[in-house]
Order: sequence, then C-alpha cells, then structure tokens
Amino acid sequence: MKLKQFFLALNTIAIVISAIIVVPLFMGYQTTPIAPEASPASDKYRLVWNDDPTENITVAWNQYKKANSMVMYGTKDHGRDFFKYEFSKKADRILTKYKMTTHFAKLSKLKPDQVYYFVIKDDTGVSERYWFRTAPDKPKAFTFIAGGDTKSADAALEAGRASNRIVAKLRPLFVMFNGDFCSGNGTVPEYWHTWLNDWHKLTTTPDGRMIPIFPVHGNHENGDQANLNYIFNAPYQQNDSSQIYYSLSFGGSFFHIIALNSSIDEGGNQRRWLENDLKTHKNYSFKIAGYHKPFWPHTNSKAENKYQYNQWAHLFYDYGLDISMDGDSHLSKITFPLRPESTAKNSFMGFVRDDAHGTIFMGEGSWGAHPRATNDDKPWTLKSFSGNQIKWIHVVPKENRLPDRMNIYTIITATYDKNNKQTLYDKNITGLSEYNLFDIPDNLKLLENGKYGEVIKYPFRLN
Repeated sequence: MKLKQFFLALNTIAIVISAIIVVPLFMGYQTTPIAPEASPASDKYRLVWNDDPTENITVAWNQYKKANSMVMYGTKDHGRDFFKYEFSKKADRILTKYKMTTHFAKLSKLKPDQVYYFVIKDDTGVSERYWFRTAPDKPKAFTFIAGGDTKSADAALEAGRASNRIVAKLRPLFVMFNGDFCSGNGTVPEYWHTWLNDWHKLTTTPDGRMIPIFPVHGNHENGDQANLNYIFNAPYQQNDSSQIYYSLSFGGSFFHIIALNSSIDEGGNQRRWLENDLKTHKNYSFKIAGYHKPFWPHTNSKAENKYQYNQWAHLFYDYGLDISMDGDSHLSKITFPLRPESTAKNSFMGFVRDDAHGTIFMGEGSWGAHPRATNDDKPWTLKSFSGNQIKWIHVVPKENRLPDRMNIYTIITATYDKNNKQTLYDKNITGLSEYNLFDIPDNLKLLENGKYGEVIKYPFRLN
C-alpha cells in the first residue's frame, strides 16, 4: 500500500512539472525563470495615438538586444508578473534607424475609456508596470496639453524637461506635440535618444501612467520628411511617407483632432484632404488642428506664411474649426476668435475678430526652445508672452445649461531675466491624482490674459 502511494505521489509530481514546462510553452511564454529585478533589453518607451484612440494604441520602444520581446497587457494590474496578463502582442513593425531598433506594437480591439496595464517583456527581463487610459467613445470631460519646439542641449534642454515634468504632474489624456522635437534637422541619432529617454522618464507619472503623444511634423524634422513615421509610426497619405498629415476622433461626435504639415505643400493634395476631412467632421462639437508654422508669427524675426493662410484659413472658418495650434516662433500667443476677411475696414492681415464664429489661434512653440521677443502683435492678438510655456486645455461636454466648452490655460514653465538667467517653475507644483484632474494644482504658474484672467473660455461668449 505504501509503495502504491509512493508511485502516485511521483505521478502527481510529474504532472505538476509537466504543467510548469509545457503550459508556458503552449502559451508562447519563455520557460527560463526571470529574476524579479531583471530588466529587459529595451528602453525609450512611448505611447502613440495614430489610429482610433477609443480602441487602439501603439506601444513603441527601442530593443537594443535581440531578446524575443512583446507587450503583455490587460485590464487588471498584475504588476511585473507578465504571465498573469490576459493579452500579449509582439511588434507589428521593426525598424532600424538612428542607431535604434524600434519596435511598434499596435494594441487593438481595446475597450473605450478603459484603463490598461502593461509590461514589456523579453528573454532578459521585464519592464516596470505601466498603464494608460483609452479615449472615451461618448462625450466625457478630459484635459490635454499642446505645445512644441524643444532643443537638445543647454538651458533649452532643461526648459523642455521642466515642461515634460509638468505633463506628468497634470496627467492629461494625451499631448499634441506641434513639431521640432530636436535640434538640427531630425537626423542626429543622439538627439533623438535624448528626447525619447526624457519623454519616457519625465512624462510618466510616479504610479506608472504613460501619456500618449499625437505628433505633428515640424521644420526641424525636415532632414527626412518621414521622421515621424520612423519615431512614432505616424500615418501618412498617398502611400508616401513624406506626406505625414492625418486626423483622429473620439467621444462619438464630440472631439476631432487634425495633424497638418506646414513643411510640405499646404495646397494641392493636402488642401483637398483637409477640406474633405473638415467637411466629414463638420458637425463635431470640437475640431482642433495642429501644425508647425503659424500664418502670421508674433515675432518679426520669422517670415509670414501667406500661401499657407490662403490654403487653410478659409477652410478653417467655412467648416467651423474651433482651435488652431501652431509652433515654430518660440513664444506664446493667443488670439481673439478670427475669421478670414480681407475687404472689411477693420481687417488686418486678412483677419477680423469674430467672437461668435471665429477660430482661436494659439501657439507659437517654446516647450523648451529659447523664447524669442513678442515684437509683432496684431490688433486681434489677445495676449502674447516671451517665455517657455505649454497650453493646458480642459474639454467639458454640455451640462447644467452650459454648452460644450473648453477652458484654455497657458502654463509658464521657464522665464529668463535680463542677464538670461533661467528660472524653472515645475519643481514645487503639487501633482494631480486621477480624482482631481480638473483642479488647478498648487504652485502652477499660469499666464494672466489681461482682463480675462488666467483662463480663456471657448465659446468666447462664456468669458
């Protein structure tokens, strides 16, 4: 009897060992144990919106050693226990460029307005646990941050890092970055390495929330017009990776965002695409366009862009674009709502103020790049400012007799005295939590907009 029990015990042990070995192999998992503290052979993690953000997100990373990498993810938080996550996804695209082997894994068929947790795992280790939230498929309040223009060295690099840290403190749903990510022409590998490492380390929240980026092409990416496709897998038109312009929607018919490209012909195919896109989404509550070069810069050291105005300004007005966001000039500006009009007596540079139906133009960069003088204001300029800054926008659906609306804040991230000494404003800001995303945190330095105070409301009549 004892001998029989001994063999039964041996059989049970064999079954358990078989399960430990065979089941993970069947599931596609590595069988070699990974030490809890072991890190993967990857870095430069980022999340990108380049398809319907209610059910898709792209996870991108640099795999600096071949090691069978994949994303393990699900709606439950299992920390770094990769084998407990419900879903896995290997890279859809692997690209060697700028001394990186970039992996792009598109996570699809996600649930709208849902938190997902994930790790990046390979044969050498497992990343920290991160998480993100998908966009809602019905109207829901959210915040986002917009800005652009960063540099790769010195005080400008530090200013950009301050802006990045503020992103983590404010926890927006996404960031629209309006071009000029690095110094140079976008082909220096070390500059991209610095930018991507900073983005991952500084915009990720202490509890691991990663903020998706919606990238826009700038002139400092012109060394290769496909740069944003290399770095972010950004979409393009006409089967031509130099034609990077695209749009996304979420919240049902609540919110539509457009990435335009001011470094290629703004007319022709791009203009036709823009008109069709605006026409298709004309009845959305909010339509936002991002691009790099402003029509009429607010510093006299930058050239006017009349051709771009002629191609886009009337389309913006005809189809009800609410907010236009640009960059390039390294300063802050916000205008009154404007409509294109050249014949009226009060017209200036082809615009007149139209509080009821006009488009508000905001920009002009300075996420990190050293600010230029605001010495070219217009009669329809509401406020300009020379300093590093980002725009923080609260988007709220209609409620309690209030319409669909936006509250627009300009956050000052760095200033400079007469001796060019830099002051950064990120360090003492009280970070928000998932439960107070619309609060104004302590020590956040906001720009005053004259009689309108620290917030510009849209529709403008709400001011």
